[in-house]
Amino acid sequence: TWVELSPLDIMQMMGRAGRPQFDEFGEGILITSHSELHYYLSLLNEQLPIESQYVKKLADNLNAEIVLGTVQNVEEAVQWLGYTYLYVRMLRSPHLYSVDPTTIESDATLEQRRVDLIHSAASVLER
Repeated sequence: TWVELSPLDIMQMMGRAGRPQFDEFGEGILITSHSELHYYLSLLNEQLPIESQYVKKLADNLNAEIVLGTVQNVEEAVQWLGYTYLYVRMLRSPHLYSVDPTTIESDATLEQRRVDLIHSAASVLER
């Protein structure tokens, strides 16, 4: 059966293709379908962006900001979220963060999306 290797596995194997103490260069061969070729070339050339995982820990981080006094209300929380890498990536790759393309057109700063994220995180904290 066909099992696709993770990007980390590919990078690990290609990184070990050469043996610096014995060889001047290393060579790795990757066999893939044409549809995946661009993905692997981007991966091996380190051109894939790092995506934010902040949503997973947003409630914990919001709680910390509340305790520190940095955030005291929803408006401040929305503004605070605007300073995160999550916000930058939502603007650049909205489809990866479940942001509808029409939302970008009507709300260029994603304020409503940030409000929704803050409400969701606050609901988790309320429990």
